[in-house]
Amino acid sequence: MDTAGLADIFPYYAGFSFDFASAHIAAHSNHLNDSAVVLDPWNGSGTTTLAAQHLGHTAIGVDLNPAANIIAQLRCQIGDRARGVPVPKRRRSSPESVAKDPLSRWLSPGVVARIRDWTCQLIESPAEQSSLGYVAIFRAVRGMTRKFEGSNPTWVKSSKSSEDLVALSSDEVDAAIGVEEDFLLGRLQEFPVSASRATMVTASSRALPLMNGSVDVIVTSPPYLTRIDYGIAYSRELAVLGIDTSVDRSLRSGLMGTTLIRGPIGSLGDSLGGLASGLIKDISGHSSKASGGYYLKQAVQYFSDLTAGLDEVTRVAKLGASMSLVVQDSYYKDIHVRLADICAEEAKMRGWEVVWSEQFKVTRSLTSLNKAAKEYVKGEVAESVLDFQLREKTAGHR
Repeated sequence: MDTAGLADIFPYYAGFSFDFASAHIAAHSNHLNDSAVVLDPWNGSGTTTLAAQHLGHTAIGVDLNPAANIIAQLRCQIGDRARGVPVPKRRRSSPESVAKDPLSRWLSPGVVARIRDWTCQLIESPAEQSSLGYVAIFRAVRGMTRKFEGSNPTWVKSSKSSEDLVALSSDEVDAAIGVEEDFLLGRLQEFPVSASRATMVTASSRALPLMNGSVDVIVTSPPYLTRIDYGIAYSRELAVLGIDTSVDRSLRSGLMGTTLIRGPIGSLGDSLGGLASGLIKDISGHSSKASGGYYLKQAVQYFSDLTAGLDEVTRVAKLGASMSLVVQDSYYKDIHVRLADICAEEAKMRGWEVVWSEQFKVTRSLTSLNKAAKEYVKGEVAESVLDFQLREKTAGHR
């Protein structure tokens, strides 16, 4: 397991390493001053923000997933100021509230009630203590619910009956959370202290809450066109926060790359470059079932999100800003999704120039877990790193 940059405090699917983010931010340091701003518009668990903070820059991480933002915030906390969360008093929870609690998809009523004792206390705790407590609970709940995980690391099952629920005593719940809290405190205190500021914002990459021309460097990895449902992948953590992804689909449907279709999908017209337009046409014309229906809608929605994110990144970037993208190609059936080339073309349309790129062979992807997809002939999948510089801002992106 990668431990650099506190990557081991919580397992977050996809992304890149702390060393990678640090190297790419440092590579741009020759034109950065002390007030430079580094942005990740798809920040996930906060590798970019931690690397930027560690290098002495102002860091901004944007993600629509509130659980991811809590993890990212904890990674950026100053280790010697972190304080443990006292064991809470036992409160009386109503059977009705426990039965409706999203954690009841995996945990027995007694376990749910005890975890709510902890989260109620965190609401009243200082921000640094709160993020520590929530991540400790995230880790403890993951440990309790391992049996609901399958071969696909991004999909979590629910219990099928009350007998399948995880049952523990209150003391056992307290002990599990305490162990995780001690681990997190130890890791935070091992990491070098930085006085630079890091800010996490819960928002969509389609509408960045930032001023025009305010960002110097972007280092990010947008979700790939692989139909990973991050709302399901982190449904347990979201449940700790009181969000039931099985009932309230608003967050799930808002995440880029979601498997849900938000509503009527129109045509993107001439707004897409030739590569993305050609891919959508190929998917629409594929002979497999639902290619002209659900899968076409999902692809159009994905590229609508991707281009909206690139529009926003271009808007908030300064002229001359640098951007590093990590993207992975994939396959729809037997159609090659050349995501790196698509991103390069879409960025160029907005005034970005590729100044460096490199490809790495991907030896294992989620496609290998999908038995139905194996019947289609595919080539190798590559992950690409693309470095851009913003040479100009085209009309509509100033």
